[in-house]
Amino acid sequence: LSPKRKIPSPRAPCESFSAHCILYFIQAKGYPATTNVEVVNDGAESAMFKQLFKRWTEKEETQGLGKVEQVKFDVSQLHARPELAAEQRMVDDASGKVEVWRIEDLHMQPVDPRTYGQFYGGDCYLVLYTYLISGRTHYIIYMWQGRHASVDEITACAFNAVELDKKYGNEPVQVRVTMGREPQHFLAIFKGSLIIYEPSLRKGQSTTGTDEFNTKTIEVPARASSLNSNDVFLLTTNQVCYLWCGKGCSGDEREMAKIVANIVSKRDKQTVLEGQEPVEFWAALGGKAPYASDKRFQESTVRYEPRLFECSNQTGRFIMTEVVGFCQDDLDEDDVMLLDTWEEIFLWIGKTSNTYEKNEAVSSAKDYLKTHPAGRDLTTPIIMVKQGYEPLTFTGWFSAWDPYKWSVRNHKVIHRSIAPAQCHCTDRLSCTPQDLNNGNLNKRNAYSKPASPAGSRKERTSPAYKPHFNSNVNSSSNYQNNNAPSVVSAVTNGNGAYPREVLINKTVDELPEGVDPAKKEYYLSDADFHDIFGKSKNEFYQMPRWKQQNEKKQHGLF
Repeated sequence: LSPKRKIPSPRAPCESFSAHCILYFIQAKGYPATTNVEVVNDGAESAMFKQLFKRWTEKEETQGLGKVEQVKFDVSQLHARPELAAEQRMVDDASGKVEVWRIEDLHMQPVDPRTYGQFYGGDCYLVLYTYLISGRTHYIIYMWQGRHASVDEITACAFNAVELDKKYGNEPVQVRVTMGREPQHFLAIFKGSLIIYEPSLRKGQSTTGTDEFNTKTIEVPARASSLNSNDVFLLTTNQVCYLWCGKGCSGDEREMAKIVANIVSKRDKQTVLEGQEPVEFWAALGGKAPYASDKRFQESTVRYEPRLFECSNQTGRFIMTEVVGFCQDDLDEDDVMLLDTWEEIFLWIGKTSNTYEKNEAVSSAKDYLKTHPAGRDLTTPIIMVKQGYEPLTFTGWFSAWDPYKWSVRNHKVIHRSIAPAQCHCTDRLSCTPQDLNNGNLNKRNAYSKPASPAGSRKERTSPAYKPHFNSNVNSSSNYQNNNAPSVVSAVTNGNGAYPREVLINKTVDELPEGVDPAKKEYYLSDADFHDIFGKSKNEFYQMPRWKQQNEKKQHGLF
């Protein structure tokens, strides 16, 4: 599935012998004939390969570690990562059949095949993947849950998955996928075109990955602080689409950026190298600002994959559990998290973590260094980071970091204050001439991994998405309002309203660029809106969501 994963050519005698042994081993173990084989040369082992072993000492590194004093939790067991082998397994080459449904009014609604791979963070989706192995049909049902989906939608998604499973004779494998933690096979079936829109901030897009098997696009704030020297960003203005290339990005990332850019924008493309940005580029981002530009992020080759551990005593005793394929959502406010970036050890302190966890985390961090199989430098800095005050050297290791995640109460004020300076670039639904979309390519999360096995860490239920702007709109028990008055105002004031003819009964491809296909009615003028729906926008958005959807369907705006 990648250039590395190939069976050696039978041309050379030794290679032929190796290939024969591999095939014999696969047959003896009863593994499928399609089992992937990766050849690793001595001295050229990847970081992922090394981390499969508990004891791996680098050449020319210090050896002969002393015995570790026994503690309540054996930190040394953290160095073995056999679960990676299973987590990276691909059931096939992702060339099977894909069908997608979005959960609407608690029911499955087919998604237009032309928009497959485009997901909204406030919704839930079901993806049915059908493939053949040795002539037999197999099925996988992916249940994708948006970060801001309501509890009702998440429940309905699970219920409909069961019904879909029954339809196919209870044969499908069901996989729950939470936003930001998409497994590699899930990414692969969309061939590099997975795009996740964030409803909470109305941001631009951020892309991670180096090929069609591991690439996804996520919205990030359209401002300079979102940049990262290790990545490639896409920034679309009304005139041009910039491809900003950080000093540490790779050629593969740049190539994927070009592909994603053609999906995100039809405008002319302009490549911009870090340090050579035109004035217009910074102006579109609201001006220059500090971003993750540490020398570590300027390295095109990552020597050591960062690792995140959850430190908790919730079970009654202190334990550390690794978080595989981590993202910002994995930082638990109730616990202390340990982030190992090789040159530093960060201890992230959650606001509601207890004193015992903090003390044990510091002690465990020291033991972690002592027991590391590569003979780590015991003087490696251990840095304490408080929740909400994370430095760029910490946030740079997380894809699409949201600085306002833990500032819900101030969310409304913050984003209203930054919107004018950015010409509404954070409002993806606003059709102003300064509409911006922002994206990045991040190699650190190129190999996205599924959630940890059940029981490895406590489950976190995604809270229903609560609007950050709309405080005067009523809600019902099964309706979570995702409609922001700031967006409505941009249209009702005459800024960017479209004639009804360009919105009604139009497919996604036929809509003006920048129009959210799920919110077409936002772009109508006040007069057209009242003429079509017989009510004002404020009255419309006070209705339960299911009623809104029904009326939109009646008028060709769904």
